[in-house]
Amino acid sequence: MSTTPIRRIGDRDRRPDLAINGKLELDLDVHLHTLLSPDSDVPLEVYPALAIALGMKRIAITDHLDFDPRELGATMAPHQVRVDTTNKLREAFGDQLEILLGVEISYERQYEEAIREHLRDNHYDLTIGSVHPGADSPFKRSLAATWEGSTAHDTKPYFDEVLAGVESGLFDIVGHMDYVRKYVHPYIDTASFESAPELYEPILKALVETGTALEINTSGWRQRTGVPYPLPQAVHRYRALGGEFIVTGSDSHQPEWFALNFDRARLLLREAGFEELATRRWRDAGEQWPIKKD
Repeated sequence: MSTTPIRRIGDRDRRPDLAINGKLELDLDVHLHTLLSPDSDVPLEVYPALAIALGMKRIAITDHLDFDPRELGATMAPHQVRVDTTNKLREAFGDQLEILLGVEISYERQYEEAIREHLRDNHYDLTIGSVHPGADSPFKRSLAATWEGSTAHDTKPYFDEVLAGVESGLFDIVGHMDYVRKYVHPYIDTASFESAPELYEPILKALVETGTALEINTSGWRQRTGVPYPLPQAVHRYRALGGEFIVTGSDSHQPEWFALNFDRARLLLREAGFEELATRRWRDAGEQWPIKKD
């Protein structure tokens, strides 16, 4: 945790440049990593300050939680540390911004029961279930070249794992649904995934059936693939299937990534026919987060 005290941001501190690259195109950024994640060193107070500078209404701190004991995210931030941290942030910034206690859980079928038990025993305001290339995964970036000459269909085991995570019913949101694209690029390119909608269809149908929200993860626009997770055509297809629950996350691990490319995300949402950001939990609570029109 940060050794410096959390500082309350006053009116004179709200400079436009404080928001760095972010744009207030959407009221929520629900996928943020701090120094409580093994792959980020962002101080705890940074995202609230950026959100206040933009005029954003809600954020979720969603540091990594892994269940494979070989992963740093399995032990780095015990649940009570997450709770205490969020409470301190709320004390400092809560009169200007809503801060959710979130988590991004690395889903693996072999750890599903442990994940279920953890979520039964510990409260979160928001849960993201994501599939990351773990220690034994063939999709790790260091193995990318082994996929030369392959097609998107060869990544089906990754999509099967995502499907299992959705069907588990454990999570509010599925994170960066086709994140495998990042790890096999450029050996399996975007066009290959665009020509394989059958990989996406079972997951999109399961999202509708379970009421799990789809995340438009804007990190893809800043990464090597150049398009968000999932592909825009998957967002359109999800809506055509009757999908109602959708959110946006920058997956920020650095301050300059906060709310980055939210202008593109808003346009994609509107083009696909979405009028509000929502999870089933928010809808059940009567919350409304409309997406502004042009």
